[in-house]
Amino acid sequence: MLKLNMRILLLLLLSSASFADAIYKLGLGSCIDQDYPTPAWKSLKEESIDAFFFLGDNIYGDVPSGRLDNIEISYKKFNEQMPNWLKNTEKMAIWDDHDYGLNDGGESYIFKDISQKLYNDAWNISKDDPRRFREGIYFSEIKEISGKKVLFVGLDTRYFRSNLIKIGNSYKPHKNLNTTILGSAQWRWLEKELSREYDLVILATSIQVLATEHRFEKWSNFPHERNKLLSLLNSIDSNVLIISGDRHRAGFYKTGNIYEFTSSSINKGLFPSYETDSLLLGNTHTQNNYGIIEFHKNSLLLFIKDENMNVLESLEIPLK
Repeated sequence: MLKLNMRILLLLLLSSASFADAIYKLGLGSCIDQDYPTPAWKSLKEESIDAFFFLGDNIYGDVPSGRLDNIEISYKKFNEQMPNWLKNTEKMAIWDDHDYGLNDGGESYIFKDISQKLYNDAWNISKDDPRRFREGIYFSEIKEISGKKVLFVGLDTRYFRSNLIKIGNSYKPHKNLNTTILGSAQWRWLEKELSREYDLVILATSIQVLATEHRFEKWSNFPHERNKLLSLLNSIDSNVLIISGDRHRAGFYKTGNIYEFTSSSINKGLFPSYETDSLLLGNTHTQNNYGIIEFHKNSLLLFIKDENMNVLESLEIPLK
């Protein structure tokens, strides 16, 4: 009897130790064409992720007219092709232009309210969620992970964004301080959310914040908005990680104590091309890829992996 009790006690101790050492894994990615095969889903299943964050361009349903017929069809196809394991996995999502409904679209997009309803329905947003009755798809939630309070914030960089300035094939920075990315209501909301108690904030934005040297969409096309965001993030006494998509290339970026993890694209990769930035850590990667964030007690481990699970780049971020 004593041997049996000792055996049970040993099993319980091993079980609790295993649970204590369990690593929470967040998958992330962007730019998923519902008409293309997605080998990354098989790899992500093997990763045994706890949740997945869709960072925009989660479907490609936009047409030049901005009409939404194709958005509905694309969401339907995307849902039909989503593997069962992913349907049963916790998901968070923001949109970018191709699931918003208009390439590089912003606040002047005339179908944005209908598009928001389609988004809410496609992602099964609950009927009492603020996204059902306010403008924009921004959201937040706090999770207890590895003994820390983690604040997840998803921004809407489309619904309120002022028109872009385009010269040739490049977007140029605004000098008009009245232009915006988030809009006044979302800014007030963000400031309030960041005043909550937490140990780590993971801020999701479809377009890049830290990179400034490429010609495409980015926060630095609105320098005053980028400065405002970085000032706000620098003012909080918690760890900060920005996650972003859009670029069809993946990479890690850093300024001060603020890190950014760009994960793009899941199945719409580009031919190899070189790009750098003064805030880039390591290299960028244009092949199909996804991101993994492992939450450990004292650090985050970040991985850029190709669709076959090969590590392309990794980074450890110490936590306060």
